[in-house]
Amino acid sequence: MIFSYILIFLLLLFIIFLLTSFLTPLFSKVPFVPVRGKIVNEIISILDLKEDSVLYDLGCGDGRVLFAGTKYIKSVKAVGIEHAPFPYICAKLRKFFSKSKNVSIIYGDFFKLNITPASHIFLYLFPSILDDLLPKFEKELKHGTKVFSCDFEFSKRKPNKVIDIKSKNWQTNRKIYVYYF
Repeated sequence: MIFSYILIFLLLLFIIFLLTSFLTPLFSKVPFVPVRGKIVNEIISILDLKEDSVLYDLGCGDGRVLFAGTKYIKSVKAVGIEHAPFPYICAKLRKFFSKSKNVSIIYGDFFKLNITPASHIFLYLFPSILDDLLPKFEKELKHGTKVFSCDFEFSKRKPNKVIDIKSKNWQTNRKIYVYYF
């Protein structure tokens, strides 16, 4: 009997989780669209991480960029911030199974959280969000912080570099816009 109640409770939690996961994008400006796994390694090489780098991924989704960054350079500290429940749980599960000590996943709004420790920031966000983030970056980022935006650029700031990632098989070409703050 108690097993039935536990099962019903878990089923209700799962349904609530699914509903919030599907409804969050309707009320959020940042949908969960992961970077294709085939280009993550190229992105990591573009980030040019060093032993003492602190990589932030705003809207980190399932955390694939963070985990790839710490896979190649073990001492990199990686922080992901995610606001949607489903990708956040995926990132936490990935962290649990990877046992990575240098990756932190934070559930929250990246507009409200401190990002000053970042030496590198990776973004895969729409231009309107990028423009909303620009004042925060100009205020909080220390001199020399590098911001890498996949596919989208700030409309109010010119990139220092644009790097093309060539298509592989069925993928479309990607651009990484690099900004130095």
